[in-house]
Amino acid sequence: MADLDEPLKRAASLFEEAEQCQEQGRFEDAEKLLVEAKSLVAGNQQACAEVDLLRAISLLKMNEREKGVQSLKAILSDYADLFKNPDSREVYEMVQLERAFSLVHLERKEEALPLLEEALSFELERDVQSDLHCHLGRCYHEHSQYSLAKEHFERADALGVSDDWRPLFHYYFGYTLYELKDFQRAKRQFILCVQSGNSAPPQSMRYAMLAAASRKLGEHSEARRYDEKAKSLGR
Repeated sequence: MADLDEPLKRAASLFEEAEQCQEQGRFEDAEKLLVEAKSLVAGNQQACAEVDLLRAISLLKMNEREKGVQSLKAILSDYADLFKNPDSREVYEMVQLERAFSLVHLERKEEALPLLEEALSFELERDVQSDLHCHLGRCYHEHSQYSLAKEHFERADALGVSDDWRPLFHYYFGYTLYELKDFQRAKRQFILCVQSGNSAPPQSMRYAMLAAASRKLGEHSEARRYDEKAKSLGR
């Protein structure tokens, strides 16, 4: 929006300030700035779409995911003609990616899966690509499509898994390998899962799967020890 007329320059400044407010958790301030920015760019569809996208992202960051998803869907219909233009591809891709990830968080994986598959064709930063493959791996795992799940988990691993994803990644990758009867690699993933912090899934589930993999490998004393640990943590 830079280097255009004065209202667009002012709107660009407000947009950047709103992004900073979001990063600081000042969502009410961000919303005020974005409302003002949109009033300045009312005749510019591209700029309006960018403002509406940032407003939807605010809702997602505030954990109002249902409202955020509804806002993202509205953007697709409100700017359908705009998105036919290749120059607006980046905004469209951001909308679809945010929708896909948010639908997974809302446990609406049936809706998320085609969006995640579409996003494979997007040009994404390395860390976002990794998150995309983690989401796809988990969705395919829950559809019992274990070979596809394994493929995406391996791609995520090659790209580097973010700290936020690491516990769930190791758990579902391990569980996928377990279902594919690759018990040695599964056990390794469950060990890494146990070592990767205290966020979801619960430690009792991690140790239970570690016990199951150990039993499959004939390591019965280890399996008993992990079972006891799982039971003690599940109380």
